[in-house]
Amino acid sequence: MPEPKVEETPIRVGIVDDQRLFLDGISALLNTCKEVAVCCLAQSGDDAVAKSKEDCPEILLLDLSMPDRDGLEVLQQLQEEFPALRVIMLTVHDDFSSIQDCMQHGAMGYVLKINGKDELLRAIEEVHQGRKYLDPKVIDILLTPPRSGAQANSSKGAQGQGPGILTQREKELLQLLAEGKTSEVIASELFISVNTVDTHRKNIISKLGAKNITDAVRIAISRGLL
Repeated sequence: MPEPKVEETPIRVGIVDDQRLFLDGISALLNTCKEVAVCCLAQSGDDAVAKSKEDCPEILLLDLSMPDRDGLEVLQQLQEEFPALRVIMLTVHDDFSSIQDCMQHGAMGYVLKINGKDELLRAIEEVHQGRKYLDPKVIDILLTPPRSGAQANSSKGAQGQGPGILTQREKELLQLLAEGKTSEVIASELFISVNTVDTHRKNIISKLGAKNITDAVRIAISRGLL
């Protein structure tokens, strides 16, 4: 007789947001998914810390705007007190510095509130597996950081001339790779050969001192090189 299927234990998720309507809506949405079990809700930074201690979520969805404390400060405290807790920022803040600060201070994911259910679930599942996750819009923001006029002019002169400096084509290619596209698909989209794509991959990895493309994306994000 075939062995009975063993049902996977749902991922325990906590949600932190100061807006009750949004909090209830996301909770109801996630509770329709068998992969997830919402175990706690919080509307402030202090409440988030208390609920994390009481209910032991595996994943915490954290807004960056809190009424009592800055979300980044809350993130840092959560990392110190609950090192096993994995935090995904779920926010409207789509500026380069906010994203970079959160990722550098321990966030495992960054998802904008403009996304739908599927994107949020994908983020939860990826982070639960121990992988960092950025939604496509966030990746696009990080690949084109704001620069002052002086920085832009300096960058143009140095483009492709040193370690860690990526050409515009390499930035395009890195973004497509970060979206999970294969060399064949990228070659078709950029009208170049697969061999050229592979050459760019090697150059990106070499310039960033990365182990692979996934590591290259992580390094680019954490160092603000792109």
